[in-house]
Amino acid sequence: MKRKRLDVFRLGCDSVFISAIGDDQNGQFFRQHSDRFDVNRVKVIPHKPTCTYLAVNVRGNVRYGIVTCEPLLNSLTPALVESNEDVLECADFILLDANLPVPVMMKTLEIAKKHNKRVWFEPTDLDKVKKVFDTGLVGAVTAASPNGNEFLKWAKLCNVRLDPFVIDTADNVLEFIEREKTKLLLNTSVFVVTLAHKGSAVVYRNDLGQLEFQSLPPPLQMDKIVSVSGAGDSFNSGVIAGLVHNKSVVESLQIGQECARLTLQTSLAVSEGINPHLLA
Repeated sequence: MKRKRLDVFRLGCDSVFISAIGDDQNGQFFRQHSDRFDVNRVKVIPHKPTCTYLAVNVRGNVRYGIVTCEPLLNSLTPALVESNEDVLECADFILLDANLPVPVMMKTLEIAKKHNKRVWFEPTDLDKVKKVFDTGLVGAVTAASPNGNEFLKWAKLCNVRLDPFVIDTADNVLEFIEREKTKLLLNTSVFVVTLAHKGSAVVYRNDLGQLEFQSLPPPLQMDKIVSVSGAGDSFNSGVIAGLVHNKSVVESLQIGQECARLTLQTSLAVSEGINPHLLA
């Protein structure tokens, strides 16, 4: 289920957008500027506003984010997912974010589990992490990318106690996950905790099924950042694109880092410098 995180098409991946838009001016703008990826599965909902997001940036950091999506997304039903099962069963990856209603997420995960598909879960917000657990199918998630605060919530939902100081460094996060890996990782084979200027903590399974723990530095020095908005999505897309193109996890993480670095240097949500050459 792909909502707004479609940077992967810039990396040469065929992307299908399954969601909904309103029959308003924003919806019309979306259709007119979506020629690079497949929007034939997008449902137009009458009398509902298309989802919008306003980020207030202060010195490159998002201080406030104002989202209008509930009126539209709450009107979605599992029937939308069922009608697109033919696409999901052929997908290399299903990108699912937590803005969607729980029943829609549940149906997506049911189909993913049925067809043994890889699912990348993006929590999007601290208060929405719980939704994937509410589906009862969190075990169908094979990759997840919470930020620090979302990771604290994830741990709580896994009945794991931790002190907030754990997210002060990537190494702290890795040490904690290693101690509680059975409870925290569930069935994920890639687990990324992004910590903004502190870098990222990554846990993944190698070709032998063994866990590897790796800390990543920040993609870009703080004084060179134009805006952080969209950088996390660019990172995720780079990693997914790399995995889809049969790159190793380490190579895919490097691609993700480069995508994030490019987006951090622009006020755009996705850098126009992201292209298939990054996969070479």
